[in-house]
Amino acid sequence: MPKFAHFSLDGVRRLSSVAEFSVTDPAVTLIRVDRLGVVHQARTAVEKRAMLTAASDGDLVLAGGREVVAVDDLPAARAQACRTAVFSNIR
Repeated sequence: MPKFAHFSLDGVRRLSSVAEFSVTDPAVTLIRVDRLGVVHQARTAVEKRAMLTAASDGDLVLAGGREVVAVDDLPAARAQACRTAVFSNIR
């Protein structure tokens, strides 16, 4: 059981409802509050992929750019981060 029994996302838009928002955008920073209440920050693509890999369903993950959105679909965010890594290696 996480230290925080539940995070309410009522006041925050969810990533799954924002059409044009990329967690891999260089202007976006990811913030993760883990089950113990420790806050983590990721700014680079490598840090973001590592954070999304480490995040679990009990964690709060926020993506901040022009607005702040809750990363409510970790598998989709991980897939987006991996796709970007593959395409950036091709260039």
